Amino acid sequence: MMHVERDREPILRRATAQPVVRWRDPRPRERTFRTKVEAERFERRVLHSRDVGVYRDPALDRVTFREWHDRWWPTIEASREPNTVAQYECILRRHVLPELGDCRLASLEKIDLEEWIAELRARGVGASAIRTARTLAGMVLRSAVESKVIPYNPATGLRLSRAPGRSKRALTAAQVETLVAAFDPHWRPLVLVLAYGGLRPGEALALRRRHLTDLGQLLIEQGQTEVRGHLRTADTKTHRARVVPLAVSVLAALQDHLGASTGHSPEDRIFSTPNGAPVRLSNFRGTFERARRDVGLPEWTTPYTLRHTAASLLAQRGVPPSTAAAMLGHDPAVFLRTYAHLYPEDLSVAAHALEGARREASQAVRKATVLHRKG
Repeated sequence: MMHVERDREPILRRATAQPVVRWRDPRPRERTFRTKVEAERFERRVLHSRDVGVYRDPALDRVTFREWHDRWWPTIEASREPNTVAQYECILRRHVLPELGDCRLASLEKIDLEEWIAELRARGVGASAIRTARTLAGMVLRSAVESKVIPYNPATGLRLSRAPGRSKRALTAAQVETLVAAFDPHWRPLVLVLAYGGLRPGEALALRRRHLTDLGQLLIEQGQTEVRGHLRTADTKTHRARVVPLAVSVLAALQDHLGASTGHSPEDRIFSTPNGAPVRLSNFRGTFERARRDVGLPEWTTPYTLRHTAASLLAQRGVPPSTAAAMLGHDPAVFLRTYAHLYPEDLSVAAHALEGARREASQAVRKATVLHRKG
């Protein structure tokens, strides 16, 4: 139980004596003030907090965002995938802690967070990074609320203006073939699998020999990530395995590639460097960029563009969205949100079908009305 006591008067014989408020919660605490009025005001606040059951240690008012972040961060490291932890750490280090780190949690208001976000926009930080930064700041503050460090979360209701949507960019089949030809023969099977299999780059780099089935399909059950220079293999992004069928010509190129490699164990990697080492996506991007420049493809072309290209080619060839989503390892709803623009003909067919249904119904109603009147 909290007990409050206050020195009634300063010790007049000491010029430096100051009013002190002492209380228990349950440990003995005390706080010194410059004036008796300040001490009495603080005493009333502590007593009122005790009476209404909302007492907080006044020392919590001095906790900064960075100090609470340091206590909260180990819970994230223990509960998230390594690549997610690395992404969060980068965003926090670059965009959150430099601006909010020294702010006292108790003094942060919604307007402060809105000004912080406006500053990020003014510096040209991308919409995705700002969204993640806002989310992470809110997570830190929510943790502080749950631990009763602050009474409410100032990030609640903090909205970001929606960034204008942008369709996923894709290459044509002719551009893909031009790009493939620009690579050293060692890398061409990897580029073919990315472009005509629709794999995420990390999924392709995680493939082992055992993942190529006798039916000429790839079993996708893992993805490779790089965290602080270390390669890690984990579940796919969706945490679900899938089977990807390969075009005959792509399968032939992949089999020739495997036949020329030195490793034949089921656990040997399908794609490795010419020296047999694991392929790091960070290094392959450099190889990819040189080939892109050599053939003059747009600057937005990256290894991930080949995945969007696969989706585009599937749509152009009339593959149903549900089938394409299964091949690419997408949730069907997410696939349609991402690639709906690739299916304009299907949407127009749907509109025509509905128009036909309405026309037939209207004609039937008119005919029934005429017969009724004649009767």
